[in-house]
Amino acid sequence: QARFFDGIDHAYTYGYWQDCLERGEVKRAILGLYGMMAYGMSRGTYSPVEVAEIRTGENHKTLPHTYSCSMQLRLLRNMLLREDGDMLVLADAVPRPWLADGKRVAVNNAPTVFGPVSYAIESQAAAGRIRVHMDPPTRGGHKAVRLHLRHPDAAGIKSVECKPETKATVKDDYVEFVSLTTPVDVIVRY
Repeated sequence: QARFFDGIDHAYTYGYWQDCLERGEVKRAILGLYGMMAYGMSRGTYSPVEVAEIRTGENHKTLPHTYSCSMQLRLLRNMLLREDGDMLVLADAVPRPWLADGKRVAVNNAPTVFGPVSYAIESQAAAGRIRVHMDPPTRGGHKAVRLHLRHPDAAGIKSVECKPETKATVKDDYVEFVSLTTPVDVIVRY
């Protein structure tokens, strides 16, 4: 958060949070989103503001603040999906608790430079797996789709099964698909 006199302003820290995502500093980006929601939103209208008073949290003078709203939504969008050169990165900064057993995270027809993309992640962590359905963009131009699955207990990926059979590479907490242009169902086992 950027400090201004006796207040803090989260809106102008978006570039920093985006850099964190690009450097793989996911925890910092997640903290940025939660910080924006905790300190940078009004208590009654749930709208981001420009500056919140540090001591009182008062912020009514700048409601609503379109730039702050845009930056908060932009950060959330990039945590869920973002373009990185010729790669589409999915679920890069989904907080681990969002993938606890029984939870679901979905993105529907989100616009990207490669075309619209949809995905749904369903956690069955208690059974040692996470299921994913992806509808990748069909416009093309992307060389790879990288799907991050941050297991709620930080477990490592043991195997990946794709239907239809699709070539996938596993590294750390992600599965990477080369030139993926058709829908695929993925089961990731831990």
